Amino acid sequence: MLGIFRGFLKSRVGVIITFVALGVIALAFGLSDINGSRGALSSSSGGDTLVTVGKQTITADDAKTDTQRLYDQNRQQYPQLQMAEFIAKGGFDQPLAQKINALALVSFADSLGIRVGKSLIDSEITQIPAFRGLDGKFDKNAYLQVLQQQRLTDRDVHDQLGRDLTARLVIGPLVPQSLGTTPVAANFATPYASMLLEKRTGTIAFISTRAIPQGAPVTDAEAKDYYARNIARYTVPERRVVKYAEVTFAGTQAKSAPSDAEVAQAYTAQKDKFAPSETRDIRQVVVADKAGADALAAKVKAGTAIDAAAKAIGLDAATLTAQTKTAYATQTSSAVADQVFAAADGAILGPIQTPLGWAVVRVDKITHVPGKSLDQAKPELVKTLSAQKAVVAINDLHEKISDLIAKNTPIEDIARQLGLSLATTPAVDPQGNDPTAATPPAKPDQKLAGLAALGFASQPDADPQMVPSAQDGSFILAKLDKVIPATPKPLAEVAEQVKKDFIIDRQVRDGRIVAQDVTDKVNKGMPLAQALAETKLSLDGTKPLTGNRAQLLTAQRAPQPLILLFSMPVHTAKMLQAPYKGGWFVVVADSFTRGDARSQPAVIEKMRGDLARALGDEYSQQFVRAVRDQVGVKRNDAAIAKVRASLVGANGDASGQ
Repeated sequence: MLGIFRGFLKSRVGVIITFVALGVIALAFGLSDINGSRGALSSSSGGDTLVTVGKQTITADDAKTDTQRLYDQNRQQYPQLQMAEFIAKGGFDQPLAQKINALALVSFADSLGIRVGKSLIDSEITQIPAFRGLDGKFDKNAYLQVLQQQRLTDRDVHDQLGRDLTARLVIGPLVPQSLGTTPVAANFATPYASMLLEKRTGTIAFISTRAIPQGAPVTDAEAKDYYARNIARYTVPERRVVKYAEVTFAGTQAKSAPSDAEVAQAYTAQKDKFAPSETRDIRQVVVADKAGADALAAKVKAGTAIDAAAKAIGLDAATLTAQTKTAYATQTSSAVADQVFAAADGAILGPIQTPLGWAVVRVDKITHVPGKSLDQAKPELVKTLSAQKAVVAINDLHEKISDLIAKNTPIEDIARQLGLSLATTPAVDPQGNDPTAATPPAKPDQKLAGLAALGFASQPDADPQMVPSAQDGSFILAKLDKVIPATPKPLAEVAEQVKKDFIIDRQVRDGRIVAQDVTDKVNKGMPLAQALAETKLSLDGTKPLTGNRAQLLTAQRAPQPLILLFSMPVHTAKMLQAPYKGGWFVVVADSFTRGDARSQPAVIEKMRGDLARALGDEYSQQFVRAVRDQVGVKRNDAAIAKVRASLVGANGDASGQ
């Protein structure tokens, strides 16, 4: 069971399911009604009994509800996920197994007098940050909202929460190794660590599908039969149509032009900004005593540059650019500013007494900024005022739409009342593409992709939603309008593609026969190169293959031939299909060198921790298995298979995977 579970976790969907399952447990902590009474821990929602665990049962309705809820949650993040794929990767069996284990643990705990009380559940609820208000306390409104969104009842939540807490209470103290707190002995870990250092060499050959003869032309009967057996290949996936209205900042700003009176009022309010002004570039040196300042001023007035004169006495001349009289007065005093701004361009003033000492000042540049009349300032004022009005208009529109949505107003009525232009997307897949288009777009349409994601995360009866479309406040009001189920393309439309696919599959099948023949000859002692030559096909030559076992664990995606090399006896050959029907690999294991980790303590230490976690998981599995045996678990496999099949069929995608 553990091996199957680990294999499942390696798949993409398996990881999704695992983390969402954990999320459901976490969600359950926040959904219980603090003021409600706790429901029973047994499952009894009706329908055929699938599993009996002690005195408790899991019905067909239970399993369907759990699977559908978990599937819907996954679809919110992965809209392209189909029920058939979800179930094939464990979306039905895994939650069912978890529920069986949980009920078994509850029964076992009950026999020992271990029960989860309401106060413990309440305590857990108050620790969930997602359900706290601004005051840091549990927010009942948030609880009710999520309960409604997840289509859960109070009893559902109490049951799940009770089972999870019971499992933690029973298993937690028994397997501290699962947390890696008790590493295994070094001499136990050393052989496993040495395995990571094992090295292997081999030889690989590739029998390309393209090198295999295509064979006789495909007949219409063969094409018809192939089409029927592979109908999923020629099925247009589920598509969705979304109605939407865009509210953009630019569009709102264009409709928010201020009146002449508003412009005039703004001009008057900012009259200082538009009045004529003067700025000056100033260089000055402040000396602590007047005698020193007199000497410095004399040098500068005699022709010495102010910078040089200042450096001669160990000071620096400060440069103040584009100074207004008001700004300069704040740094010195009004009296000093009066003198400096009354002087001519290039004038040298001082010493002038300032709050910090005696200043010698040179006026480097005078810039006269002409004022702006109302007409001259109008373009700037219109732009500023329209932007301000647009922000107010967008916020007001957002609030009005929110109120209308809360009143269950259809999106068409919202658009009509508020003067919005409704548009409709084409029927698109989860990525925003039209799979029926003859020529796919070179670049994905980001707006369509966003609307498609919203559409595939919604249900037809869901309320319209507002989603931001830019940082300037722009947003889109959207609602799922239509769901177009997956539909096979007519054979007449795809006949040529069907025949091409038939030929490729035939080449793959014939290529397998060639690869098997080569493999058999090598296993009987013939060199790989000679076996390839005897195929009479135009193939590439053999290539070396080498690596160590650690590469398989550390590589993000280890090559499949390398993985195969480490599962073969030396001096044997095996075949492996290449991805995307590209052909067949023939791998020959030539030699291997045993690893020895005794001189690498870091490798051993890491292995000790890894094994501790693995052993803890094994102990947990064995303990749960023992509990199940003691409590008694009876499975109705026929009924389980019937429910599994009905879930796939009910979602209309059985042929899609």
